[in-house]
Amino acid sequence: MKRAIAVALALGLLGGALVAPAEAAKRKKKKPPAPVKVERVVEFDYQCPCVGLFQLGGLTGGTNIGGGPFLLEAGEVYLTAVAEDAGGQPVAVDINQDLDGDGGNNSVGSFCGETAEPMPINEGLEIRVFVGDPTICPGPAFSGTITFTLSNLP
Repeated sequence: MKRAIAVALALGLLGGALVAPAEAAKRKKKKPPAPVKVERVVEFDYQCPCVGLFQLGGLTGGTNIGGGPFLLEAGEVYLTAVAEDAGGQPVAVDINQDLDGDGGNNSVGSFCGETAEPMPINEGLEIRVFVGDPTICPGPAFSGTITFTLSNLP
């Protein structure tokens, strides 16, 4: 009788040892959900003549002469853009932010016609747009719209 109990106990322990890893595998931690990309589109109208480093944006109301500022919302850390000019040529656009708090402009990137890939920007700082710098893109700027897509992920 003792021998039967010992054999039964041994078989039970052996079975438990085989089942435990299978149960542990079933109870793996769930992966957190993948982050969701959130995008916002901003249309920025401009008028020229644009001489690159000159702008009167924000002083004109609706249309910006040579460029101007717009505000970011929380979580917006990447920017893509397409500039469509009335002249039909690609237009130079320089993106600036006040990185050191001195009120001046610090370039964070530029493009000719459209961004090649998402551009990192600094959350919480306004975007300052300059249109028509001939060192970035040779096409003349007349007037048009820059469509910015701002997002939390590239």
